[in-house]
Amino acid sequence: MERHRDSRDVRQVLAISLAIVASSVLFMVPMHTQAKVTAGGLEQVKHLTLPELVGPSILVPLLIPMVLTALPLLTRGRARTSVSVVTTAALAGFVLIGSASIGWFYLPALTAAVAAVTVSIGSRPRLRLRPN
Repeated sequence: MERHRDSRDVRQVLAISLAIVASSVLFMVPMHTQAKVTAGGLEQVKHLTLPELVGPSILVPLLIPMVLTALPLLTRGRARTSVSVVTTAALAGFVLIGSASIGWFYLPALTAAVAAVTVSIGSRPRLRLRPN
């Protein structure tokens, strides 16, 4: 049982790490290009990051996947499996809804979160009947 817990923790930490990397990339790397042609025929090209394009409000959607992947590590006991399932489903919804823009960046984090849930569910004790 201890081995399953360690494996689940590693996968959940991997999910958090992947969500942090995706959010960092989306925050710092230019994701939008603006081209402007002036009257003299000169073209001005700007490469903008999401905070430059959207403003500080972009922090909220960038924090959501990090919070969702961190919550299962903050819970203990029986509630942890339920929290893991709910937060992984919410992350899947975030990836799906955001798939037109930033959602696909979080697909690796979702994969690791699903792996953590799978290990978590697989390690639960099951009801077994004893033969008579």
